[in-house]
Amino acid sequence: MAPRFPSSWVDQVYAAASIVELAQGYLPLQQRGRRHWGLCPFHNEKTASFSVNPELNLYYCFGCKASGNVVQFAMEMEKLSYPEALLYLAQRFNVPPPPVLEEDPLEEQRRSQRERLLEATREAALFYHEQLWLPENSDALDYLHGRGLDDATIRRFGLGASPDDWDRLLSHLSGKGYSLEELQLASLITLRESSRYDTFRHRVMFPIINRYGQPIGFGARALGDAQPKYLNSAESAIFNKRYHVYGINLLRRQRNLEQLILVEGYLDVISLSQAGIRNAVATLGTALTREQVRLIKNYAPEIWIAYDGDEAGQTAALRALDVLRAEMVPARVLRFPEGQDPDDLVRQAGAEGFRALRPLPDIAFRLHRLEGEHDLNQDEEKRRFAVAACQLLHLVSEPVEVDHYLGRISLKTGIAKDVLAQQARKGRQGQDLTAQAPSSAKARAEDFTQRNQSEFTLAALLASGKLPKDLVTVEDFEDSHIRSIAQALLLGRSPVSIMEDAADASLRALAGELFNRLPDLDEEGSLAAAEDCLRQIRVSRLGRRIEELRAELKAQNAEEQVITLQLIAQLREELNKQSSFQVH
Repeated sequence: MAPRFPSSWVDQVYAAASIVELAQGYLPLQQRGRRHWGLCPFHNEKTASFSVNPELNLYYCFGCKASGNVVQFAMEMEKLSYPEALLYLAQRFNVPPPPVLEEDPLEEQRRSQRERLLEATREAALFYHEQLWLPENSDALDYLHGRGLDDATIRRFGLGASPDDWDRLLSHLSGKGYSLEELQLASLITLRESSRYDTFRHRVMFPIINRYGQPIGFGARALGDAQPKYLNSAESAIFNKRYHVYGINLLRRQRNLEQLILVEGYLDVISLSQAGIRNAVATLGTALTREQVRLIKNYAPEIWIAYDGDEAGQTAALRALDVLRAEMVPARVLRFPEGQDPDDLVRQAGAEGFRALRPLPDIAFRLHRLEGEHDLNQDEEKRRFAVAACQLLHLVSEPVEVDHYLGRISLKTGIAKDVLAQQARKGRQGQDLTAQAPSSAKARAEDFTQRNQSEFTLAALLASGKLPKDLVTVEDFEDSHIRSIAQALLLGRSPVSIMEDAADASLRALAGELFNRLPDLDEEGSLAAAEDCLRQIRVSRLGRRIEELRAELKAQNAEEQVITLQLIAQLREELNKQSSFQVH
């Protein structure tokens, strides 16, 4: 449950926070006129198209259409939730902490307990890390060195060792004031009847850290023959492996990542990072979940799956593709030699060898897997492969891409390409391709540039606050998205609040573009421009209505035609009047 803050305090944060000052902490800005410009932090570009409007506390990129207000900028750059961003900005701009609205004793109790579990887990992570360097735990350090890790990398990831003892951690944390109940809830100790002991003993410890830099649990690898070989913290109030990935805390400050690399193991992430490949994260011993995808998909526009090269890893990669497709995330797959994993490859061939791998697109990987299930030396198997492969093509929306894969299937099977195309069309019947294909946020945002320009300009003039209140009405807008923005403005909503409450990223992009194109006109100029827009809107509507009536004449009888022709004449007369139309 997110904390609720009084609206007066939220307004105080918005008033105190300067988007120019905030943005300058991430990118150089140059002032041109009333706005500041810089290279967009959300996509790679060489010409500055990122606009910061200090008057409205808004940002907008004319390249990728990223847009929002000062709080949304903090959310994007720091990967924060809305309440966290408000608190972050309050601290940054010296706004006093907020009073909590509608205090809930149970919620306060849960919050306090969660904080205690986080503190205990942090203390445990520090304890394990200190233990790693003691002579008595040299086997743990030898293991990590044997895996090719240097001390700097070990410290960077906070790796540690749990002593070969029953209650070393218990004694340590009890001495710091943590209760048995708290340590059990944090999955740090185990209580069974009259016995109590450390959950992790004689293991190499991998702290699992959330995106805010807080240790929330551990992955542990046994030293010696202890079972199970790998052990994770149990689920708790601060840890659920469905909602977290390993290594995400190190992505927080990285900008303009072209892709994330999704791996299976902790050591895959660590070895890649040591080699200079620092955009990898790992699932926590489970198959990829939709919650994990939702967590990581905003860090990069594409995800490359780099699972182990054995059969289990490649099968898991196929399942991961399905999850990523369901979340509309473009994905590719890196294939490793049989039995190898990313850790093996980077240790043998270095970063250059890893970067030399060419990722397979989603469909190419699926076809490769499908081919491995059939013996293409047999005619019957070729036919079965061809039918199944053509069925896969319903996942592809681009005709050029479909044609490419049809050519590859034809080469594999010897079946004519036009026959395969017929089979593919048969498989496509009833399929909504646009709903299944991952779409780019940029393409969705660009849809909004094809708007009625008169309505767009009229809404921008309305947002400027320089028009008489009764000049423009909601009925002046036919475009549903522009109408929703205009309606909010007419109800007295500010551009900042409209951006904050936009129903989706596409509508926010439209609002961002609209508010960043406010005409720099005085009241008289704004009024004249609005009159011109209204004239064009009404002329356009009259023209369309006349054409609709003319089309209806063919299907009407003589009596109906007389009435329709009279209506057309009236509309033409109104259309002629618009040439001298004045609003006031």
